[in-house]
Amino acid sequence: MGKRNYSIDLIKQMAECDANYIRLLKLMPQLQAYRDKSFIDYALLEADDPALVHASMSVDNNEPEKYLEGLISEFWIADIHDSKERVTVIIKILEAFKYTTTLEIVQKPEFKKWMTNPSMLVRVYHDASTAEVTSYQDHRNLQPRYSQPNPKMYHADEKMQVNQFLGEWLTHCLKVGRSTKASELLFIT
Repeated sequence: MGKRNYSIDLIKQMAECDANYIRLLKLMPQLQAYRDKSFIDYALLEADDPALVHASMSVDNNEPEKYLEGLISEFWIADIHDSKERVTVIIKILEAFKYTTTLEIVQKPEFKKWMTNPSMLVRVYHDASTAEVTSYQDHRNLQPRYSQPNPKMYHADEKMQVNQFLGEWLTHCLKVGRSTKASELLFIT
């Protein structure tokens, strides 16, 4: 029997991307601003200097979603054995537009001796309520299907696998992750 060609399961891919959007809303509440148009409220809440936010509001109020650029959601998912250091996941808003947002998701610290930390760019489409990986470990423009074999040794369904990995990673973060801001509040005397 001959080898069966890989065919794209678009319904499965879209379901995974839609679920990742919901997971990201839970992990990064600032994205909720796209649903309730509260960009300025989140910017003021997160800003180190609210006066700078008010100053930028008077300059350009045509693109309020720009106030979210640079905002970070950081939480720890594990303690490093024999160390006071923690494994953290950082989600940062790199670009914010009217209907899309680009997020950078990284895990720190680097464990160069025995693994490569996950690092990806995720494009969030708010009008479609979906999120897909656009770059994984600096591999950009992932194709929906790759011929086999290929020069970069991608799997036939590489894009699907990367989006599934994002889903598993975000699910793990939701289950065991703790906000770094919340832990700071616990130690205030």
